[in-house]
Amino acid sequence: MKNNRSLAVSTLLNKELKSEVMLGIMGQYIKDDIFDTKDKDKDNVKRRNRVFSTKNTLETMLLTATLKDKSLKNSVNQFYIVHQKRRELLEEEERLRIEKKKEELKNRAPSRGRPAKLEVKIGKSKMLDISLNTAAYSNARKRLPLETTDKLFKSTVIKDFENDYSHWKNYKVLIADGTYLQLQDTPEIRKEFPVENNAGSYPQALLETFIARGTGQITNFKIAGRNVSELSLANKLLDDVQENKYILLADDLYNTYEIMSKCISKKIHFVFPAKRKRNFKLIESYGKGDDIIEITKPEKRSSWADKQNLLPDKIKLRRIECFSPEGTKYVLLTSVLDPSISKDEIQILYLTRWDIEISIREIKTIMDINVLRSKTPEMLKKELNVSLAAYNIIRNITYASLKDLPFSPKEDFIYEFYSLNKNILIDKKGRVYSKWSTGRKRTKNVDSSTSST
Repeated sequence: MKNNRSLAVSTLLNKELKSEVMLGIMGQYIKDDIFDTKDKDKDNVKRRNRVFSTKNTLETMLLTATLKDKSLKNSVNQFYIVHQKRRELLEEEERLRIEKKKEELKNRAPSRGRPAKLEVKIGKSKMLDISLNTAAYSNARKRLPLETTDKLFKSTVIKDFENDYSHWKNYKVLIADGTYLQLQDTPEIRKEFPVENNAGSYPQALLETFIARGTGQITNFKIAGRNVSELSLANKLLDDVQENKYILLADDLYNTYEIMSKCISKKIHFVFPAKRKRNFKLIESYGKGDDIIEITKPEKRSSWADKQNLLPDKIKLRRIECFSPEGTKYVLLTSVLDPSISKDEIQILYLTRWDIEISIREIKTIMDINVLRSKTPEMLKKELNVSLAAYNIIRNITYASLKDLPFSPKEDFIYEFYSLNKNILIDKKGRVYSKWSTGRKRTKNVDSSTSST
């Protein structure tokens, strides 16, 4: 079974051309300032006849990030359909322009000289039928600067977000966590993302993220090989967080002297669970299970820590004893020392840390970037930048719709958005299928849930 070009075009047009709608949505978030001036000049002059200009390439990559089939072939097929639709719109605009000009000439007094020529003026590259060969798109992706994809991701982050769920005591709430992604097994990938301890396994990448509560967006991220500590990446991400504006939620892995002291030095509040036992000195008690304590600097620094950064000899924390809904006792450590804020408020705040698990599940399973498909480190980073930018754009749309309502990240909206662009498979007889089929007429009924007779 293969894609039938003419039938695929007509089928999607009859369905209101969802790819065009999707690309229109994505295109609104591609601002001109993310492109380097030299790149724009090349597109306007040397590459004026290229179908896949820098912006078209970026738009197609964004659209592909919302598709189940992320292959080059499917990307080109989708862009072909969009290109056809755009050509029709351009032709219609030119037709209306010429008709308007003719009306103006009718009402104007005759003038000397030759009458104006009323011709359709559309660029040649926009009118020609494009090839479905993937070579042009593949080369365009390689030409696309990595810095452009970096700027695209950063431009999709909402800077001044605010709703009833985004803040806590006037602090923006950030949630930190990491996850692993599968990579392609190529010599270039293995060099930057080495495989250790198990030579037969595939390379993996550690993705460390900060997600904003209230928007569900990824505000920042770092990627490294599996041999790099998650705390090392988190430590670098803290450098980009503004002072005195945020409170950070994370799991017990982040309960280290280096991370806590860095947050305190940058005036970033935090709430971490303390599952491991730690020696401390009691300073003051706010009530039962609610104490102000002091802990001292450990003798040995963590292996991932920057030895150049000096740590304070002591830091003051608030130690809160809590009970989970199941009745399990646990301890929270926080830099929020204000006695007017009850320990129950801090515990309720920490329970929202689960939101990041939902967001990571959406990114890995629904967006299907659990396995990155690029075969070089540079293309891998471009793919990840664009995929996370597409995720942020969807979250941006959600925030714009619900910014005055308290909401946490939900699966339904993301799932519905990403299920819009399922593949259209068409056999030689023009029949449309939602999944691959040989097209043979079966003599027995088939249970579609089990694919068995």
